[in-house]
Amino acid sequence: MKPLVRGATTVIGLVTALGATEVSTLEAQRRTVAPPPDAPRFPVLPLKGADKKVAVQAADAIRSRLTSAYRIRDMYVIPRADVEAILQGSGFPPDEAPDPITARLLAAQLRGDEYLEGSVTRTPTGYRLDTRMVLTRDNTIVQPLPPAEAPKVEDAARAVVASLQEARKQLDEVRACENAMREGNAAAAITAARAGVAEYPRATMARVCMARALISQKAPPDSLIPVLEGVLAADSTSRPALELLGVAYKQSNQIDKAVQTWGRLIRYYPNDAKLVSEVVNEIAASGRPEIAKPIIEQAVEQNPGDPALTNLLFLIQLASKDWKGATQTGEDLVRVDTAAADTSFFLRLAVAYDSDSQPQKAAETLARGVAKFPNNAALWSTYGQMLRNAGQLQQSLTAIDRAISIDPKVEHGWFRRAQVLVELGQTDSAFASAKRAVEAGEDKNLVGQLMLVEANKKFRAARQTQQRADYQEAVRLLTQADSIAPNPTISFLLGASAFSVGDQAARENQKAKSCELAILAEDSFTTAMIHLPRGAQVQQEASTQLLNAIPQYTRAVEGQKKNYCKGSRG
Repeated sequence: MKPLVRGATTVIGLVTALGATEVSTLEAQRRTVAPPPDAPRFPVLPLKGADKKVAVQAADAIRSRLTSAYRIRDMYVIPRADVEAILQGSGFPPDEAPDPITARLLAAQLRGDEYLEGSVTRTPTGYRLDTRMVLTRDNTIVQPLPPAEAPKVEDAARAVVASLQEARKQLDEVRACENAMREGNAAAAITAARAGVAEYPRATMARVCMARALISQKAPPDSLIPVLEGVLAADSTSRPALELLGVAYKQSNQIDKAVQTWGRLIRYYPNDAKLVSEVVNEIAASGRPEIAKPIIEQAVEQNPGDPALTNLLFLIQLASKDWKGATQTGEDLVRVDTAAADTSFFLRLAVAYDSDSQPQKAAETLARGVAKFPNNAALWSTYGQMLRNAGQLQQSLTAIDRAISIDPKVEHGWFRRAQVLVELGQTDSAFASAKRAVEAGEDKNLVGQLMLVEANKKFRAARQTQQRADYQEAVRLLTQADSIAPNPTISFLLGASAFSVGDQAARENQKAKSCELAILAEDSFTTAMIHLPRGAQVQQEASTQLLNAIPQYTRAVEGQKKNYCKGSRG
């Protein structure tokens, strides 16, 4: 029996070898014949895998099965040699899976409308292939195929091809949907997309086109959301579905779900700076950024040291006002990616420290920033603000002056200078800087509030001392404030202070008999009459009382002028 078995084995091996040779020969013969010009071209790109030899073997097995499954006029499977030739010619390794941009460009150069990409991993019982069909014209449109597991790579490849054949049933309807959209016929596009879903119930490509058509029809979110959720049921990372679903949830006032969706979107695509910026702004504006935070935290835990995800967590923590978490993550970020320490990073981290009641750490952070970017006016200005918060006023003034010397119109520069000067007791210089702040475009209300607080101190001090000189100082400062950023409160304080100056001057002049005091009284009452009517908007009763009292002084002041100003003014 042993010879018979050995003989049988030999025969079987020989038949198998002959069969393999015959298949290989037939495939070679098919590939020597040029495909029809209109034959769909389909590239299978190099697969990802820890074992490059197995990855190449798996891709070859898929190409071989596809070649057997389709007639050449129905699908021309691009030979491996053609794929590798373009990769090598472009400087890429021929046995490594290309990045998404390179993959799309490669497929376009090979004139494939769609292409296959994926990965191969070893399992305890064999191999697993995770693959997806991608549209070349828009590589965000993806159709994942069911995972294929088998003891042998070739058997897993057979399952991939069977799944691909099913998935491709939607393609004619997808093209019809896109064509109808280009023609502005949303109804026809929706009809075609529904037919695609009927052909292949797991269809993602057809559903995305349907969603876009519904949006062009201005369909309500309730009609759109189930379609997009259907996409995500098959492809949880679908970028177009996540983008559109986030908007749909927002429009239907499902804010929590919108934020969760946006969180997933930036978790999957953290390297797209424009997308991340837009989505983080949406999350921050939602008022519920804390909902997205656990999603990003989980991503960071699963990918420790990933710079893009760490930066994303930093931004989400800032948006959710998790200041302590943001300070820790920010410091982690520059350890894993020194390039992340740009000007905006230092500004954000300093704000986090300051908001976490650590003004000294905020100032230290910006000291690092200005050391790295010594000609950045915004950093110097904010550094000055943080030094002020830390109680280092003179150093703060030096930093702010440096910012203004770099850019005289740096945001908040002159206003911050005015704040520091007020606290240093240099009131006149502070008001001069406040004027420059308004000229530089600072909010007049903000500047007016600063000046009002300082001038009000003088007004309250004068009321305590009841000294004419103190009221005159209040009038001087309030007049400056009114000329820069007028408001009803300033007008009332100015009118009330001027009235007090006039009242005291007129009373003093009963003994002094001075022309100067008579003129001071007259001018002060004129100032009061100009400003008290506007001050009545905030202090109606007091303003009315003062205005009614002024005529009682008129005859006395006029008499003083007549008697004491002979040969001079009046």
